[in-house]
Amino acid sequence: MSLTASSDFPDRLSPILVKELRQGLRAKTFIAVFLSLQAVLALILFAASAGTTSGSVGTIISTVIFVFFSIAVLIVQPLRGIGAVSSEIKSNTIDMMVLTRLSATRIVFGKWFALVSQSALLLATVIPYLIYRYVLGEMNLVGEVVLLILIFLTSMAATAVTVGLSGSSSIILRTLLPIVAVPVFGYVALMAMFARSFGGPSIIDQLSLNTTESRVVVSVYVICISYVAWSMLSWGSSIIATAAENHATLRRLIVLAVSGIAIFFMTSKHVDQDLVPLLFTLVTLPAIATALTERSFVAPSVRESFAKRGILGKITSPFLSPGWPSGVMFTFLLSALFLFFCFRTDPTSHLNDDHQIHILGLLGGLLFPAVILILFRTDEASRVSSYLLILLGSGIFTMIIYAISESLGNDELLWFFIWSPLTFLPLSAETPIYSEYLSAVAAVVVTIEFAILITTALIAMRRQREEHRAIETT
Repeated sequence: MSLTASSDFPDRLSPILVKELRQGLRAKTFIAVFLSLQAVLALILFAASAGTTSGSVGTIISTVIFVFFSIAVLIVQPLRGIGAVSSEIKSNTIDMMVLTRLSATRIVFGKWFALVSQSALLLATVIPYLIYRYVLGEMNLVGEVVLLILIFLTSMAATAVTVGLSGSSSIILRTLLPIVAVPVFGYVALMAMFARSFGGPSIIDQLSLNTTESRVVVSVYVICISYVAWSMLSWGSSIIATAAENHATLRRLIVLAVSGIAIFFMTSKHVDQDLVPLLFTLVTLPAIATALTERSFVAPSVRESFAKRGILGKITSPFLSPGWPSGVMFTFLLSALFLFFCFRTDPTSHLNDDHQIHILGLLGGLLFPAVILILFRTDEASRVSSYLLILLGSGIFTMIIYAISESLGNDELLWFFIWSPLTFLPLSAETPIYSEYLSAVAAVVVTIEFAILITTALIAMRRQREEHRAIETT
């Protein structure tokens, strides 16, 4: 038995995690962030302690700690995930990884966990400053600890988004969009956390978990960001995965389970109905975007796995098998569940016309890029990037048209662009007297989109079955 302790990582850790940790801890970016954070915190905290009265020094120290820690883990660390997968694709090493026992899931999750581990190291270095803050007294211990944990969990979700997008073939999605969105997200998060730190009830007091509302808000937020992080990592895994890896079935089953939980909250009397469209978007956006952008090819091994289950496999295959044709059927099933429970005629849970228009507009906006891809027959290799770019473009187009209509003072101008379903969102606010008719028009547009998608999906499924039978006959 060796008397010297091993300085290497244990063998039970994933090889991709070990590789990324070694490279990440030696990276100049991480070293610069690590040393800068310690130097800035130490300098400012000592200056605040020496030049401020004891009554306000604690508040200043807490604000300094959270601000600089947030900049490090909410902006810098997520941006490091931009090239997580794309760097492997450019260097032609991703194929070698796939040929080993490393699955696409282990590759993507290993890269994400390596970045998160580095953020956890930054978190550990902040704890001594919080201990110093606690010694000064007048500290809301529970509130500040909860806020610190929430910042770290938010960093994990933001890193998952950039790592998931890094496998995209579009430079705009994997590079330009995160470079613009992550700093904006970090700025908004900082303003939300510290705008009222020096007056009135601060967010630290609101996160003290001393009320039922505080505990519910924290729990729901953790669940939401966890779902977003898992969705993006799962999506990134499916981009680089081989056809023999079936990521769709488990992912869609999890989405159905999460949808059931979301529907329970959406139909509850204690939930503000203005949050229903937000919950609907949060659950359906990653699920529908992933389902409608999968490759149409289904490996024979995956087909056989459904065929072995007999009648159950035949029933679930059109909804749970990989490929965008079954993704269209899954999207229809998921949308039907939400629409049935959200628009049922029960007066106690019935949504008003604006909520109906918002949900239908959001659903139509998610279907619109898939319809464009089908009509223009986009190459499957760029299906993911094309879908997201069209979705992003339709959102920007809607905001531009809305700004033009506002400047001209002509709300009827928006009616000429109802072919883009996201236009129904500003229309519901500008023309409240036509809300009933607008809801009917939005339902018609969504029905037309589903008709196009389902018809195309059924044709594609029939073609796939014929090809499969021809291969078996041969």
